[in-house]
Amino acid sequence: MTYLSELRKKEVISADGHIIGTVQSAIITEERRIIGLTIKIKKKMIKTFEKKKPLFSSLFLDVKIEDIKAVQDKVILLYPLKELGLYLLPHNKKISAERLLGLEVLGREGKVVGTVEDMEIDTLIWTVPSLLIKIKKDTLETVKKDKCVLCGSQLHISMHHVVDIGDYVMLEMTVENIGQILKNISMR
Repeated sequence: MTYLSELRKKEVISADGHIIGTVQSAIITEERRIIGLTIKIKKKMIKTFEKKKPLFSSLFLDVKIEDIKAVQDKVILLYPLKELGLYLLPHNKKISAERLLGLEVLGREGKVVGTVEDMEIDTLIWTVPSLLIKIKKDTLETVKKDKCVLCGSQLHISMHHVVDIGDYVMLEMTVENIGQILKNISMR
């Protein structure tokens, strides 16, 4: 398992050892599966792929998960540099996992619980098992009352508790339910 923030630091390498760029984000579906990665292409590689750099930003291209050979210290693609132009796709901002960062998280009763700070990514099966939520101060006080003395200001929320994601991340539970989950975790 890795976090999106950790994945974003990794270099992307062609099968023949050329640095293509760095991971910018992941591409996530409505079913919360990762189907690809977004790569911030190095300037010197733009001409290699016969793409045009946007005037005021970097060039971002997407690569499908099935075109990735390995993810460890680096992300290694399946194809050599001369073939990569066929496999790198135009970037689709609408399905970028990065758009989830900073979204407010709402409990079932409509109370803001906190904001999405990061997400866990299982790079073996390419799913998002949980979100890392930065808990709001007043919510943290509600949750901590007799429930979780050792809890910090961050909380992993399993995607099983996420009902929907739109302009907000909608949870199936109330703030009190979150406190119960924390109590159960801290008692283990």
